[in-house]
Amino acid sequence: MAVYHADALVIRSREFGESDRVLTLFSSEMGKLQAVAKGVRKPKSRQRAGAQLFTYGDFLIYKGKTLDTVSQCSAKESFPHLWNDLDRSFAATGIVELLDISTIPEQPNRELFALTLTCLFLLEQFQASLVLVTYALRLMTLLGYRPRLGECAECGVSISGDRLFFSSDAGGTLCGNCRETYSGRWIRAGSVAFMRQLIRADITKIDRLRWNAWMKEEILETLRLFLEHKFERPLKSWRMGSITSDDVGRHIDGKEGKKFE
Repeated sequence: MAVYHADALVIRSREFGESDRVLTLFSSEMGKLQAVAKGVRKPKSRQRAGAQLFTYGDFLIYKGKTLDTVSQCSAKESFPHLWNDLDRSFAATGIVELLDISTIPEQPNRELFALTLTCLFLLEQFQASLVLVTYALRLMTLLGYRPRLGECAECGVSISGDRLFFSSDAGGTLCGNCRETYSGRWIRAGSVAFMRQLIRADITKIDRLRWNAWMKEEILETLRLFLEHKFERPLKSWRMGSITSDDVGRHIDGKEGKKFE
C-alpha cells in the first residue's frame, strides 16, 4: 500500500461512521485532498488534536482505492486564538470555506497555501474582518479572478466620483455607459480605494490601514456577493459572521440608498 506525507492545513472536517472523520486537507505540494482519520472522535484518540479544523500539521497518509486514510498526524500549529474569540473563529471559517470552494482537488498552489497559513497567524493580532477581506482579495488575485476596482470592467476606462457602480456579473466597477445592461450595487469610492490598498500593501502591515464601520460593512457585503456569484455557492460562514444586506443599503448620510443585486 502506497504511503505519502502531506504538510497540510485541515480546512474541513465532517463526521464519518461512528468514530471517524473525513478531513479535507490543503497541502503545500499536493493541493486539496481528502482522507479519513479513523477513531479520532474517540476521547482517547492520539490523533484527535491533529484532526481538528484549522490545524496545520504533518500527515502520514495511506493511499486507498476510494478514500485515503490518515495513519499519523503531528500537529505543528493548532491556532488556539481562533477558538477563543467569536470574530476570529468566523473569519478563520470564512477563510477555509473560501479556499475549499475556490479550489479543485490535487492542484498545488504554494502561494495560496502560504497566504492561507499567514492569514490564520495574522488573526491573532489583527482585526478579524480586515484579515478576511485581505485574504479574499488576494486569493482572487492569485486565482485570476480579482475584481476590477476603479476602472470599468467592460471598457477599461478610469472611473471617478463619490460612488461607483459594482457588478458581480461584470466582474467589478462599471462606468456610466456600460452599467445600463448590468445589475449591481453602489459602493463608495473610498471603499474601492481601500480594497486596492489591501491588495498592494505588505500583508504584515495591513493593520496600519484604517477603515470605519460603514466601509467595513460595505466591503464585506460587496465581496460576499461577488464571491458567491463567481463560485455559484453561498458562503455560509460569511452570512453567519457578517452584517445583513439591509444594513448596507443606506448611504453615508443615513438615507436609504437604492440597492441592486
